[in-house]
Amino acid sequence: MLDNIGFNKEVHHMYRIKDIITARKEVLEGTFQGVIQTHKVDAKEERLENNPREFLKITYPSSAIKSILEMIKEKVTGESNQGGFLLVGPYGSGKSHTLITLYHLFNNPSLAREWGKRWKMDFELPEKSRSVIVSTRRYDVDHLWEPIFKLLGKEDILSEIKRFPTTDQIEEVIGDDTVAIFIDEIENWYGAFDPKKQAHLIEQNETFLEHLLEVAADPTKKLFVFITFLEEKKELKKIFNRTKPVRIDVSPIEDREKVILHRLFEDVESADRGKIESVVEQYINVYSDPIKLEDIQNYKRRMIRTYPFHLLLIDTLFQIYEAATERQNVRGMLNVLADAVKDTYERKDLILVSDIDESAFRGIDLRLMEKYKFDLERVKDIGFAKEILKTVLIFTLNEKTPGATESDILLSIFSPTEGHTLNSILMDLENIYGKPYYLHKENDVYLFKHELNIYALLEKEKDKFSENDVKKKIVEIVRKDIFENRAFIFGFDEIPDHNKVKIVVLPESWGVNDTLKAKLSEFYKGKTWQNTYILVLPEVNTIFSFEILEKGKRLKAAENLMNQVKDEEGKLRKIIQEEWKGIVDKIKTYYGYIVKWVEYEGELTYRLINVSADINAIREKAKSDLGVICDFIVKLIEDKPNGIRIEELINDFKKYRKYPFILDDETIYTAIRNLHRDKRVIIQGERGKWYIDESPRSIEPSFAVIHPKYAPEVVKESDDSEDVGEV
Repeated sequence: MLDNIGFNKEVHHMYRIKDIITARKEVLEGTFQGVIQTHKVDAKEERLENNPREFLKITYPSSAIKSILEMIKEKVTGESNQGGFLLVGPYGSGKSHTLITLYHLFNNPSLAREWGKRWKMDFELPEKSRSVIVSTRRYDVDHLWEPIFKLLGKEDILSEIKRFPTTDQIEEVIGDDTVAIFIDEIENWYGAFDPKKQAHLIEQNETFLEHLLEVAADPTKKLFVFITFLEEKKELKKIFNRTKPVRIDVSPIEDREKVILHRLFEDVESADRGKIESVVEQYINVYSDPIKLEDIQNYKRRMIRTYPFHLLLIDTLFQIYEAATERQNVRGMLNVLADAVKDTYERKDLILVSDIDESAFRGIDLRLMEKYKFDLERVKDIGFAKEILKTVLIFTLNEKTPGATESDILLSIFSPTEGHTLNSILMDLENIYGKPYYLHKENDVYLFKHELNIYALLEKEKDKFSENDVKKKIVEIVRKDIFENRAFIFGFDEIPDHNKVKIVVLPESWGVNDTLKAKLSEFYKGKTWQNTYILVLPEVNTIFSFEILEKGKRLKAAENLMNQVKDEEGKLRKIIQEEWKGIVDKIKTYYGYIVKWVEYEGELTYRLINVSADINAIREKAKSDLGVICDFIVKLIEDKPNGIRIEELINDFKKYRKYPFILDDETIYTAIRNLHRDKRVIIQGERGKWYIDESPRSIEPSFAVIHPKYAPEVVKESDDSEDVGEV
């Protein structure tokens, strides 16, 4: 039975790669040369390319090489006329390696026989031949035939050539000898010609190639021509189509896998297959959802074949290198794998995607690599962070994949023999997403992009704020944008008890009936200026709905991120504006009511009056009608022979909720003027002066308002028309 760690402890043994297969010495020592370059064949320094014995030692006889050797034999024995060969395949598929292999086989018959015997191959090569290899990296010439003729020792014929070598001239160069010509990277050289300014050179070289291949197809001539070809230049394709050289694809996947293993390991065939199967089964047996494999048995067979490399690693690297161009600074695939072998040889049982050095691909997209490193720094404390981000980066750089699925990530990291669980990796993936700036998720696929993943960052940033933090932000918006900084928010602001009018906005309902009544009593308890408060209640239970809180979180997160990232596209600014407006518009619909107090049958009670969330509309609804105020004043002084001082009257209006609600002192002064004009009150001013029929120039707080029925008998009329006589 498998445990949740991912392996059957009773059955399986924990092997290391070193227990199963032997890495080449140069791999373990870090001196491995993975990139083969044709122009180094004749280099003076010690190189793998110019050492035939060592080169053949690390060369696996791929099906492409076997096919070519078979066809060379047919040409030598006269079974076939064709001596022209095109070695085709994408970048990194082994064209140059195949070309150099054939060159060394032609040049070293005795080594060729040893190598053939080692691989149990029967092929026939000329005992003696003249071979030349031309890499256009070494020879940047206007005429391709010039370096070829010089290397063949026929430089004297060059002076006889007019526009291009004729077939007769090529045959003269070849003579009766067996000649092998190897041409590498022809397309780079060919593509450098300017079609407008150098059309004549293009035509001359095309004609030469056509003539050369025609001679190679002549049954009477022992000429072999091998050309590596990416099949990207249509004009060259036309020439090759006419002369019909043998097209050999050097990139079959199975061959390439064997080539890689042979380059990096010794005696791959003698590796212990039982141990390999044991390791692979430990992985395959615990692959479960969300890991998705279409044909698990076939997958298992291929993993055994590519051991010690995980199949996903090999497939991914092949895809990356097929798309990579030579102009990109991409380290050779074999070097990448060699480094991984050196690093894991003594500590792991299988090499996964996350085991390779991602810096090898910096040349594909340097800017993206920098963003990956920046993001990695933000999440480096999370367990599988590096492995996860590295995997996503590699899958992003692979043009054949849109990014990495959860299945890709798990296959790239999960090692049951190291105690990993699928859940632990998935949890780290969940914790990571939203923290890196440039990590995106589209259709369940993770990928890196050059632009910020604003929305994922927001989601993660939102988690930093408590609900109370968010409520404070919402309250700030309510106070500022809805109530124009002219209101207090209950529960968040300190509400003063002074004689000025105060609008108090409640963000949450106080209930209805007895519940509301109790809340109101609690609010007014101990307050002196009870009739200066305008309480604004929401129509909903709370303005802090889930929708509003989410908007508040996004708003705060966006404001925070503005201080952390460059918002070059203005996405954060737009989010801030949209969420702010959304909060304002929505909360406006929640309001509301104001509380108005009335005295009914000697008892003080409240009424709820509908209002909109507009400060001026609220004030307008809250204030009492001037006529009501006038009537109230008259009734108030009806039983007071001495009346009431205006200052005291104003204070009482502000203290007692049974009084009509006034917005300011001027309301009382206006009411008194109107009442005096209508002869419903009289006024007693300074020094005992009475104003009965005429109005005083100004009404002062110290003046008293008296009911007319308490007017004194006038003993003396004042000469001043605006003065009233003294009693």
